[in-house]
Amino acid sequence: MRNKIKNIIKNILLVFVLVSIGYALGKFSVKNIPAPTDHKSTTAAVHVYYLHSTFRCSTCNTIEKMTKELLGKQFQNEIDSGRLLFSEVDFQKNEALANQFGVVSSCVVVAEEQNGEILDYKRIDEVWELKDKPEKFDDAISRIIKEFLGKVFSE
Repeated sequence: MRNKIKNIIKNILLVFVLVSIGYALGKFSVKNIPAPTDHKSTTAAVHVYYLHSTFRCSTCNTIEKMTKELLGKQFQNEIDSGRLLFSEVDFQKNEALANQFGVVSSCVVVAEEQNGEILDYKRIDEVWELKDKPEKFDDAISRIIKEFLGKVFSE
């Protein structure tokens, strides 16, 4: 019985150490480039949000990196013209936005904005499942961005 208790305590301590190491590595593995989390468009725009929790694991950082790379590769002209915006947001600190999007875990959201007001959005939760499939990841996000760009700027 004593050995069983020792093993349980040892396993609990091991899990604590691994979680602590993961937190420390995840926190610093993506370069924190300040993003305009309170950016409000004064005209029509499509806004891509990467929402994450305060604690960021390596998967969360990978999803953010892949999203930024996709935007830079496929949508740089739209970003440069101000038609497409990107913000990285800690949803635990911005509860209003998290509630508006129904966010409970890290995800990508594509939103239609007019004069700083969100008119419509699509939350892309499947980024977790697609992070190891870069082409499908890019396709899923770019398809929704193109759909929103077509809707907002078709007039």
